[in-house]
Amino acid sequence: MKKFHTIVLVLCFAMYALPAQGADYKFRYNLKPGQTWVVTDTTQVVSEAMGVKSTTRTKRTVKYDVKKGPKSGWVTLSAAVTSLSSKTDDSPASNQDVLKGMVFKADVHVSGEVRNYSFSGGDPRMAKYMGPMMEPAMFWFPEFPEDSLAVGDEFDVTIKTATPGMEGMGGAGAMKWATKDTYVLEDVKKGLAYFSIKSRTKMDAGGMDVKVAAKGEAIFDMREGMWIEVNTKSKSAMQGMGGEALTIQKLEIEKD
Repeated sequence: MKKFHTIVLVLCFAMYALPAQGADYKFRYNLKPGQTWVVTDTTQVVSEAMGVKSTTRTKRTVKYDVKKGPKSGWVTLSAAVTSLSSKTDDSPASNQDVLKGMVFKADVHVSGEVRNYSFSGGDPRMAKYMGPMMEPAMFWFPEFPEDSLAVGDEFDVTIKTATPGMEGMGGAGAMKWATKDTYVLEDVKKGLAYFSIKSRTKMDAGGMDVKVAAKGEAIFDMREGMWIEVNTKSKSAMQGMGGEALTIQKLEIEKD
């Protein structure tokens, strides 16, 4: 009998030590007024078109200031590019930024829903062209579902964007595209949630069709309520021109 009790106790302790199976996790952003977050975006693009191949490496830093939102559960984010460097093949490095002087603002809910996007500053002509397309680039963090997630669950985020052509150029440069991202919760340990990402994009760039397929991984810090790293690799193909590009991107996010 004593041996039986010992076995039961050992099994109980073993079960207690095991991670909870099928545990549910509620994902929410925990941005607070007064905080500053910095995103470092390191990107490499290897492209080939008409037999010419080139490699461009870019590093951009974006600062996000968090302010009180319009109502409970919301904050207002103000984003601006603070540094940029870019280099193509053996050409000299460049720090020219078409977004220089621009400020992007939006109200963001704890779920990640974005409302009241706006932009200001910078070169007026360039801002009119670039501003509309920068919403998903600046406020890239996905909106979480209302329901809790268990390991193995997934959720989709669909984004549709359009931008007018350059002013005075007869509409040249006009684009519209739609992206569907699928996030799968792969694991949760030590307060960090690990997601895999699959993405599909269809773009109409002035009559030229572009398709993009991407895969990646992302880490969400559940204590801070914010992503801390996102890595993606995508391949794009330009229909009709035979051009293609491979893009490797890494986002590192930290509180300043």
